[in-house]
Amino acid sequence: MFGLKLKKKKKKAEKGLILANKAAQDGQSEAEAPQEGSSHQEGPGGDFIYDHESVTPIPSTPPKRRSKLLTKIHDGEVRSQNYQIAITITEARQLVGENIDPVVIIEVGDEKKQSTVKEGTNSPFYNEYFVFDFIGPQLHLFDKIIKISVFHHKLIGSILIGSFKVDLGTVYNQPGHQFCDKWALLTDPDDIRTGTKGYLKCDISVTGKGDVLKTNPKTSDAEEQIEKNLLIPQGFPSERPWARFYVRLFKAEGLPKMNSSIMANVTKAFVGDNKDLVDPFVEVSFAGQMGRTTVQKNCANPVWHEQVVFKEMFPPLCRRVKIQVWDEGSVNDVVLATHFIDLKKISNEQDGDNGFLPTFGPAWINLYGSPRNHSLMDDYQELNEGFGEGVSFRGRILVEIAVEILSGGAQESKFSKALKELKLSSKDKDSKSSKGSSKDKGDKTNDGKSQQVSDKTNSTEVEVEPLDVPPQIIPEKYEKFLLFGAFFEATMIDRKIGDKPISFEVSIGNFGNLLDGGSHHGSKKSAESAEEDSLPLLHEGEGDAAHNVAIPMVSTTHPEKPLVTEGNRNYNYLPFEAKKPCVYFISSWEDQTFRLHLSNMLEKMADLLEESIEEVRELIKISEKASEDKIKTVLSDFISQSSVFISEAEKKPKMLNQTTLDKKRLTLCWQELEAMAREAKGIIQQQKKKLSLDEMIHEAENFVEKIRFLVDEPQHTIPDVFIWMLSNNRKVAYVRIASKDLLYSPIREQMGKHCGKIKTHFLKLPGKQPAGWSVQAKVDVYLWLGSTRHSSAMLDNLPVGYEAEMSSKVACADQPPANLLYQARHVFQLRAHMYQARGLIAADSSGLSDPFAKVTFLSHCQTTKVISQTLSPTWNQMLLFNDLVLHGDQKELVESPPSVVVELYDSDAVGKPEYLGATVAAPVVKLADQDYEPPGLCYHPIFCGSLSGGDLLAVFELLQVPSSGLRGLPPIDSPDVAQIYPVPANIRPVLSKYRVEVLFWGVREMKKVQLLSVDRPQVLIECGGRGVKSCVIQSYKNNPNFSVQADVFEVELPENELLHPPLSICVVDWRAFGRSTLVGTYTINCLKQFLCKSKESPALTSQVDGTQAEQALSDLSVATEPSGSLGFSQELPTDHIYVDIEPPPTVVPDSAQIQPSSVVDIPDSSPMLEPEPKSAAQEPPKDGKAKDARKLSRRSTKRRKRTIADESAENVIDWWSKYYASLKKPQKEKESNPKEKRGNAEAKPDKVVVNIENGPKKKKDKMLKKKPKEDEIPNLAVLQIYEGDLESEFNHFEDWVKTFELFRGKSTEDDHGLDGDRVIGKFKGSFCIYKSPKDSSIEDSGQLRIQQGVPPNHPVKVLIRVYVVAAFNLSPADSDGKADPYIVVKLGQTEIKDRDKYIPKQLNPVFGRSFEIQATFPKDSLLSILIYDHDLIGTDDLIGETRIDLENRFYSRHRAICGLQSQYEMQCSLDSCIPKLLVWNVAMLTVSEKQLQGKVEAEFHLVTAEEAEKNPVGKARKEPEPLAKPNRPDTSFSWFVSPFKCLYHFIWKNYKKYIIIGFILIILIIFLVLFIYTLPGAISQKIVRGS
Repeated sequence: MFGLKLKKKKKKAEKGLILANKAAQDGQSEAEAPQEGSSHQEGPGGDFIYDHESVTPIPSTPPKRRSKLLTKIHDGEVRSQNYQIAITITEARQLVGENIDPVVIIEVGDEKKQSTVKEGTNSPFYNEYFVFDFIGPQLHLFDKIIKISVFHHKLIGSILIGSFKVDLGTVYNQPGHQFCDKWALLTDPDDIRTGTKGYLKCDISVTGKGDVLKTNPKTSDAEEQIEKNLLIPQGFPSERPWARFYVRLFKAEGLPKMNSSIMANVTKAFVGDNKDLVDPFVEVSFAGQMGRTTVQKNCANPVWHEQVVFKEMFPPLCRRVKIQVWDEGSVNDVVLATHFIDLKKISNEQDGDNGFLPTFGPAWINLYGSPRNHSLMDDYQELNEGFGEGVSFRGRILVEIAVEILSGGAQESKFSKALKELKLSSKDKDSKSSKGSSKDKGDKTNDGKSQQVSDKTNSTEVEVEPLDVPPQIIPEKYEKFLLFGAFFEATMIDRKIGDKPISFEVSIGNFGNLLDGGSHHGSKKSAESAEEDSLPLLHEGEGDAAHNVAIPMVSTTHPEKPLVTEGNRNYNYLPFEAKKPCVYFISSWEDQTFRLHLSNMLEKMADLLEESIEEVRELIKISEKASEDKIKTVLSDFISQSSVFISEAEKKPKMLNQTTLDKKRLTLCWQELEAMAREAKGIIQQQKKKLSLDEMIHEAENFVEKIRFLVDEPQHTIPDVFIWMLSNNRKVAYVRIASKDLLYSPIREQMGKHCGKIKTHFLKLPGKQPAGWSVQAKVDVYLWLGSTRHSSAMLDNLPVGYEAEMSSKVACADQPPANLLYQARHVFQLRAHMYQARGLIAADSSGLSDPFAKVTFLSHCQTTKVISQTLSPTWNQMLLFNDLVLHGDQKELVESPPSVVVELYDSDAVGKPEYLGATVAAPVVKLADQDYEPPGLCYHPIFCGSLSGGDLLAVFELLQVPSSGLRGLPPIDSPDVAQIYPVPANIRPVLSKYRVEVLFWGVREMKKVQLLSVDRPQVLIECGGRGVKSCVIQSYKNNPNFSVQADVFEVELPENELLHPPLSICVVDWRAFGRSTLVGTYTINCLKQFLCKSKESPALTSQVDGTQAEQALSDLSVATEPSGSLGFSQELPTDHIYVDIEPPPTVVPDSAQIQPSSVVDIPDSSPMLEPEPKSAAQEPPKDGKAKDARKLSRRSTKRRKRTIADESAENVIDWWSKYYASLKKPQKEKESNPKEKRGNAEAKPDKVVVNIENGPKKKKDKMLKKKPKEDEIPNLAVLQIYEGDLESEFNHFEDWVKTFELFRGKSTEDDHGLDGDRVIGKFKGSFCIYKSPKDSSIEDSGQLRIQQGVPPNHPVKVLIRVYVVAAFNLSPADSDGKADPYIVVKLGQTEIKDRDKYIPKQLNPVFGRSFEIQATFPKDSLLSILIYDHDLIGTDDLIGETRIDLENRFYSRHRAICGLQSQYEMQCSLDSCIPKLLVWNVAMLTVSEKQLQGKVEAEFHLVTAEEAEKNPVGKARKEPEPLAKPNRPDTSFSWFVSPFKCLYHFIWKNYKKYIIIGFILIILIIFLVLFIYTLPGAISQKIVRGS
């Protein structure tokens, strides 16, 4: 960072440009030596480098010639997403007014909904639910404002009581993406002095696809305090003062000169009008309000000097200010460009001295949008409106933003005084210019200020007023910047644009842009802006410019006709060979590069930290210990870098051209880094608590995120650089590069990451990318941007060995070269070892692809063979590229060789191949004089846009051909018949024999394929070219399980686990005549989860075999459980049972001991209190007599009965009381033990923790007695209610069998998020992979490992009890915003409709219904619970449904204890109390659109038929009583109400066959009659014409 004085000194010393043609290191040292000595500012910079050396050696090494290789070719499009905004208006309180009829109106964007009118009340109760659905890019949707207004309803013209506003982004950033049970403070936007107009209680949630809403417990009205529960984000003060937001607009320059109006352009064409045909004005939007400046006619460089004033509560609940420059047209106004300013980036919310109010500028904002083609119609107008990446510079605007708090205080100092003077001096405000649709704003009051001049100041209406230029806005001194570029390669040019001469244009702002002619320093833009503000500066600038007169502007390369790429006619290339064309030009900008230097320093820290985290992730696969040491080293490096940055930041001198935000940002950056360094130190030293490796990585990722936030500089300086490819002088494809990445600085840490480096850019089309888009061109370009004072360094990092060729037009010694000539010529051979790929995108309707790869290197391309019908092809093919000529120094080629591009396509018999993705790789270079070492294969990630498209296992060798010719290269294996070379044996991975055991359980939920149902499915498993088939299921409808449960096959897999090939599951259906049809596929890319090291069973060892499984169901209450049930003992306890005695804590050892633990009073003799992990059956009690565990448990209950005999009220508590107590319990725990809860975060919900103390009994009794006194309901048996569905809590109940979704159909970037539509069915099974034992007879003799502990899969008859308790937040189905829900339960062929028991007008119904269904597993294993809306007229609407896999729950090891209540009431024995399978579940309801529609809370019992007879539904005392037969009348009134239903149920359902046959017969008869009728005429015509 340079002070102003230093600049002047240097400008005199360094005149003109210095040409350097030296090796990089010499040039660097010579260029830096005088600068370091001459400047006190750069002295610390030098220290910065030396300090840094001790931290990490990277900065001290010479810079690399090429930028870091990126495997992703393009970032994908910003896709539109579905969002649902759900708003519940509960009630309002303290509304102002007498005898009012309040109604609530909700506006979200352009949509509007209103509640019912409540008459004559100031505290209306609504409890109404509203849903809004939006589709669009996240960034733009989150700017939409939610405005909630309360009106006093009148027939004509309702009166506003108060309103409240918040943007969607603020809601989405809240925990759980929602505000729940919060009070919105209502204010009058027309008069902010009048204070609060009332409070409105509401829930607001914003959910996108995949977001899960958590249900928060409702607070009771008695406990509620409105002021402490306001609808504001956490950390915001409850009392928010009003504030003025000033957006000052001074001037703009460099706007497009052409008017967007078609008529104006036609006029210009005929009349030849030479003036600027643009009439600009600025529109500023904030918090749903908008203000606009006056229009400046015919001016591309307008001056406004106006300010737009918004009044909003501070901190505001809206984050972004939108600034749009418009062109006024005779018919309609057109947007020229749009820019957003995020208030979070120009302010700091911290308390105390660290925080600061939003402040910005005065600073320039660079505007980007559509290409500046002077065409009649703009094809890319959406880019000007802020949608998508701007592809061209469209001018810049000078803006200042400030905030003044209206409640007085220190913030009102100089700024408010200056404003008051301005107001007094200014004339009447131009009310017409405020074209703002002042969408009302309300909140806290202002203590009416005497200084306020007009009534307008008391409302939130936007004010637009003229502004005198304050003295602090001094025109900045212009600095001249040189941009130099050299094109090393231009290949992969799309043939559609490659048939005409191709050239490249490089531009910054309007400089270098030939259309707008910003050609040199004395351009119209620079001259006008300087002339307008300060003449002396202009003269000084002209004086300097005189030295550069000889340097022409060369921003475009010479057009060349491209040649066709060898081996690929779709791509062309420019034959640069030894001659590399250069571009260079000078542009003028304010010298505020210190902003970019700061960003570069932070970005390098973030990049380094991110790379190190990736290295740690890779290390985890090899060694956990090494990765833990590595992450600590990474964090200590980060601490050192932070301390260097902080010491530098504190030393920075004050500069004249710094804005307030510049100073604040610098302070903020070092404060943030200081805080992060402290945190990192705590992690290394493990001060608070021992963090796991994952937690340490997560913390490091948080640091990266925080630094990235600081990197983004809101105040712009030098605009971005654009490289456009011109085809016949027409702009066709572009790339946009941030200027900070190219900016030079003598201090290495401040230099841009791509400055003076060859970077590979893939050009893309402007606007939205077409479907199946691919590369437009690949350009390797060296770019250098810096002050002309540093021009001597521009060639420093070029690959050595060039000769500079000057332009013949201008004979000036100081000009940059026009071309670089690399005379040295070397011949190479490229070997592309294409081994295999995994996880590719499905491009065929079958759900598979026919992949092949195209490998492009310079002007050559080769293609692999096609592997049909797979997503994990193994090519095992070596592609040979001979006679590759590379120019330049051979050492340079070793260090930075050109990159290889691999594109993957799907081969189609008809039409062109479909693009599957691409990756970029650097080849391994070996010179002729070096020893050969075979390289190792590695995975390269494939991307299709931003969508991950799998991985490619390959390596690329670039071998220099020695003088002896190709014979001197390492030998290769001989090709096969088709002349395809295999990958050499020394490069292929080392293989070992592995055994793969497969568990075939069954297939489920198979959909129709080719209009026919799946009936005889078979599963094919394939891995590494070998595989196994399951038996064919003879009838899927009758029994979808496989009769043969397991099989095994041997395969050769790489010893390196990271290189294991994927395993594919393929399901086919056998049809008539021996035909088979592919149903669906699934690919397992990572086999690590199925690798078995030990000889123990991979499946659940504790799972009892078939007969025991059924016995276990009835004998759960018996305490004698097999002692070997390790799985049960570890995972068994699922409830939070905390018996707080004293430490040390121990986990309950096994299932035998859980029974007595459910009782609150624990007798001393209970074996549960012994810490040794022995079962009750094994360990005798203290009196030495072994007793039956069942008696033990009964005895303890009797003892408990005696102790609570007097508390008779407690003994008759019903189920609902327990349920509601269960709902309250977690809420109370949160309130009473917030700290304890945080401390016990590690105790998972499936653990029962019992704290044991070895002290005397009395102390224990005291502790146990204390607990009940604290709780209101001491002895109540509570249930464990889970927040989400049980599947997510218990790992989908996949203990020993996994469920794999089978996919079919294409997978593209557009529908990748909707993979649910591609699921055709499911396969249930598992795998066990291990190295084949040397003595195979040992394994073959016994049972397969994978079968051990697995129950038989023959059909099982079960009885299912479903308890549907309640549903929450259902989607409204009626016009009044309510619904009339009822339940439908489906299982197999059984369907139970509970239509008569519908609950009217309710979105949170409490059903309390139980259903009993007899079923057979596995045929009927998928339970569907549907919620319908009851309608009197018409068909009932589906609100939503949820599906539950009962089979997984039935066989799961969690089954015995999943959902058991933690205590049982003592009036019954434990035998009769324990349900067989009590499963609490909160199931998500979804509809076909995949949106969250609500939740259902339900309870299931899965029992065998025998148990059902012993223990029937109800109170477990007597059989369910049969209902009386319904006495239905012969006719019903509903026939007349709903005739369509009548026709459907009584006529269509019974006679549909006859109706269809009759209809077809009628049509046939008509055709026959017509045929007979027209036949004679047709015959006679034929006779006449024939004659």
